[in-house]
Amino acid sequence: MTKLSIDPFPGTLNLEISTRDDLKNLETLRWMDGIEIIPEDPSFCRGKCYLALIGGRLRGAVIVPDVADYPNNKIELISDRNIKENLSVNAGDVLEVEILLEHKK
Repeated sequence: MTKLSIDPFPGTLNLEISTRDDLKNLETLRWMDGIEIIPEDPSFCRGKCYLALIGGRLRGAVIVPDVADYPNNKIELISDRNIKENLSVNAGDVLEVEILLEHKK
């Protein structure tokens, strides 16, 4: 993704947001300006993304899809590396994601 200055590893890591504070933060994020995703292929969804530091080590992005029935408590993560392998993440693990608000529109 040129706008993010990364060549994303194929696939995303889906996260479920479970705490009340994190759900509030996600709702706030949804209203913030982000890097708009407009796919060339109309069969793919639109959305916004935000640069992030994943697990305190990997630079990547949070993707918030613009899909009517997309769950309000889920986000997708991308990086230029396989997130699960690089951070040894397993289903059910807690993963810290820090939004980096230094992006340019």
